[in-house]
Amino acid sequence: MKVFRVILHSFILSMVNIISILFGFGVYHFFMDYNQLSIQVPVGAVFSIIVFISWVIILKYKGVSWLLLESRLEPLLILLLSLAWLPVIFIPLHYLTQGYLTTFGNIYVHWIFQIPVNLIIVIIFYFIMFTGSTRK
Repeated sequence: MKVFRVILHSFILSMVNIISILFGFGVYHFFMDYNQLSIQVPVGAVFSIIVFISWVIILKYKGVSWLLLESRLEPLLILLLSLAWLPVIFIPLHYLTQGYLTTFGNIYVHWIFQIPVNLIIVIIFYFIMFTGSTRK
């Protein structure tokens, strides 16, 4: 198992989550009559799944073998490390855009979003990597 591969995939997954939440917020602005979370969360979840799984499919079928999973434990490590990346990425981002440090509540809410969405992503990731056609 390559540590760099797990770090890279988890970082990308966490970035995709943050961008997806922002994308969901943007979509919410078109539907301002509705509850923000009822628009932002589903849009962010679907966008996260589509973007990260697209990344995985491109890696698998374009023959980027050094980034493909080798161990069946790697998806779990990617899931856990993506949770650790969130504060590392989000706190400075929030400070740069808002001018003040975020509260732990914001991190907690992001984790509540990340855990089920990333669990779905890692399960799909696992099946894409370890089933179907063989890797090149």
